[in-house]
Amino acid sequence: METLRDDLLRLFPRLRTLPADAYVVGGAVRDLIFGAAPADVDVACLDPLACARALGRNVIRLGREDHLSAWRVVDGPHVYDFAALLDGSIDADLARRDFTVNAMAVDLRSGALLDPHGGRGDLEARIVRMVDAGNFDDDPLRMVKAVRMAVRFGFSIDGATLAAIRERAPRITDVAVERVAYELTVIFSAKSFRRAIALLHETALDVPLFGRALDGHAFAADDVPLAAALALLVPDAEAFAKRWRLSGTLLRDVLTLQHLRDAHSLIDLYDASENVARQLTPMLQALGRVERIDLPDFEARPLLTGDEIVSLAAIAAGPRVGQLKRALLDEQLSGRVTTREDAVAFITASA
Repeated sequence: METLRDDLLRLFPRLRTLPADAYVVGGAVRDLIFGAAPADVDVACLDPLACARALGRNVIRLGREDHLSAWRVVDGPHVYDFAALLDGSIDADLARRDFTVNAMAVDLRSGALLDPHGGRGDLEARIVRMVDAGNFDDDPLRMVKAVRMAVRFGFSIDGATLAAIRERAPRITDVAVERVAYELTVIFSAKSFRRAIALLHETALDVPLFGRALDGHAFAADDVPLAAALALLVPDAEAFAKRWRLSGTLLRDVLTLQHLRDAHSLIDLYDASENVARQLTPMLQALGRVERIDLPDFEARPLLTGDEIVSLAAIAAGPRVGQLKRALLDEQLSGRVTTREDAVAFITASA
């Protein structure tokens, strides 16, 4: 019968070269028990640099000079990360981890599953449970990670963990904004919109993160993409993006969707881009608005060039040319102009 160690050695064959004091910890163990194939593997050992070098591949140093966190080896599709055992002990290491489902390890020497905090049972029960409340104090970002895990896997968060997070929720603002932004991006990319809102409210993280209490009952759909989710939740998108250092692209998408919420002509949708326009329907469904949105042909281009419009309209190059070109494209998207002859007639009549 194949063991977890057998699975790990098959998926990450260079684990065979490691010394006897190495343990596979965290996500890879959780994913295998959960029936998913891990994308990478985390190894805890006494000398992480020596373990990394034992793989015989290029070793990448992770972390800043004053705060080394890990070493990484990339071997084709396989990613191996190495970190030091906390306090030189696997028991101490697992006791410092965030949640029980992440506090399991496989001893590569014996093949034993080490599960001192009941992570396997919580995984089977689909529960996110803290290892120790004090571990949130070590890294407050773990509070948002609890929501991310629950949303991603469809788990519940146990009561004691919810209470510990609520007590510490204001401390989330102590975390580097980029780390928080990443977690929020993952949470609201999971297409579980109302569940995400409910959990952020239950944990009391909604107020420090969004500046107000969120109400999942105000919405009617879950399959809401990231930009649409933020467009619904953030009244002042520019201030929110500045605070959490969201990308300029994401901010533009959010602002565009907020504009399209109440006015979405074909030319408006065309200007928004196909990726953004396709998020409008689920956004409106979340608002309880069931309406048919006809999308434009995003490959369409004006049938006449700017120079041709200048000649036909007998005007000088300038803003008016752009206005006519946009009006022509609007006519094309609406199906009222379909040929060059139609386009010539439209520009001549509009001049």
